[in-house]
Amino acid sequence: MFFSKRSEPDNHPAYPHFSLDLRIGAILAVDVAEALRFEGLGLTIAPPQGELLVEALSSTALFGLTLVRAYAKQGEDAYLFQFNQDGAGALLDVSFFRLLQEIRPATAADWGLWLNAGGLIGGKDLNAPNGQTYLRQWGDGDYAPPVAVEELIFADPKAPPRLVAHQMHLYAREVGEENENMLVSADTEPEAALVRAWIGLDLTPYGVKVY
Repeated sequence: MFFSKRSEPDNHPAYPHFSLDLRIGAILAVDVAEALRFEGLGLTIAPPQGELLVEALSSTALFGLTLVRAYAKQGEDAYLFQFNQDGAGALLDVSFFRLLQEIRPATAADWGLWLNAGGLIGGKDLNAPNGQTYLRQWGDGDYAPPVAVEELIFADPKAPPRLVAHQMHLYAREVGEENENMLVSADTEPEAALVRAWIGLDLTPYGVKVY
């Protein structure tokens, strides 16, 4: 179990207790056998090779699940690994995403293209920056309002977290028997407001090694 509500005495009061397996400074690596599942499918993205250092962690409740996110970088690429747990804390699966693009709308009208009723975040499909078309995974109908959630991201267990308010939707396209995912999120945080597009894949519960 990766998460519980307990906090170490010296940590920030809002910092969740993570097991020793998943912590800031931990190493993540996608299992080689897991990565082989995606070869030859014509995906836009492949699982990262080698080791990634966890720089920040968060835990957020959404749709009755607990989403534990580990943020990491490899060279110039930013990644998030999302460990999806059920209400009892059992790990269901793992998703990883690589940051594909950051968009900074300059005006209220620009923001409206993303967030107004009928906007890009919430449409039934999405023509993504990589030239592919993805179908919305949350909500019904031609349009569903963005899903709003607040995330507390800790880069240091003892320091105050960074609050990021998301308005987002998950999109996917089928490639063979796999889904290639596109997470599009309008993010408001202390230093900026921007739209982030993350591209990723779903892994099995055993697809990521934590050291």
